[in-house]
Amino acid sequence: MSDFNELIDGDGLDPAEEARLRRVHELLVQAGPPPDLPPALEHAPTGESQETGEVVQFPLLPRRRWAIAAVAAAAVALLAFGGGYLTAHSKSASSAFHTTRVVPMHGTGAELALLRVSKPDSVGNWPMQLEVTGLPKQPERDSYYALWLTRNKRPVDQCGTFRVHGKTTRVRFTVPYSLEGIDGWVITRQTNGRLKPGPVVLST
Repeated sequence: MSDFNELIDGDGLDPAEEARLRRVHELLVQAGPPPDLPPALEHAPTGESQETGEVVQFPLLPRRRWAIAAVAAAAVALLAFGGGYLTAHSKSASSAFHTTRVVPMHGTGAELALLRVSKPDSVGNWPMQLEVTGLPKQPERDSYYALWLTRNKRPVDQCGTFRVHGKTTRVRFTVPYSLEGIDGWVITRQTNGRLKPGPVVLST
């Protein structure tokens, strides 16, 4: 993996953006190079999902976000083809998580998250694994974070709740909702058992 300064031109980046890019670069270095590309993936996929026929769309990003998006895309590619750093350090094969979609999330500072989504089971339960870094701990026992599905950029369905510990926190959820009409995910800060979505701290 190349040195950070060889990959990214730091001119014009504010300190928060540079810190975020360095964190993603560190995660890529920790993961190491991915394995050889399987023959089935040698040809680029079309923009249409083979399972659902749904056309995959990506939101346009402001110009200042393109550098961050480029490094995040590299992280997503690494996770998709190599299993990624989420499973690279697993202690046993039983902890492996079979991923069909990887969704990067970012906050306003150094907060980062990767949401990995697996195939639904026969009754429509979607396994998800979330890894979050950079979120502050909650000193109050009734404070926590929540992951939500969004529709029209607004949180509508809660996927699960969690508290952070240490620098990085991994949690798994099983979500029974249909993903039809969903345009992303957000993580909110919740307090005092609040049922409605709190302030958004990370988003897709």
